[in-house]
Amino acid sequence: MKLSFILGAALAPFLLAPAAAIEVAVIYEGFPGYAGCKERADMQRVIELAEQYDLEAAREIIRRGLKSKDCRVLGGDIIVEVVPPFSRLVKVHMRGDPDAYWIIQ
Repeated sequence: MKLSFILGAALAPFLLAPAAAIEVAVIYEGFPGYAGCKERADMQRVIELAEQYDLEAAREIIRRGLKSKDCRVLGGDIIVEVVPPFSRLVKVHMRGDPDAYWIIQ
């Protein structure tokens, strides 16, 4: 988890406008960790909605994903697998769990 925090803090100013970075952080209110989804498109939609300042819709995507088990709250030791250039998303997995998830950095 520490690596993700460091990575996110280091890259966020370059990848997100300051207002968008704040809005994306607010999406995670009420979630005790990083919310990640198996499908990159789901997290990309969360970013799009956040950029439109529709945070309730962004949170709803995560809630639906948690319910369907397409998304989950990640905690503990998170390992970064892929950091695509010029992307706001990072592919990660939790140590000991082979399933990969996309999170907002």
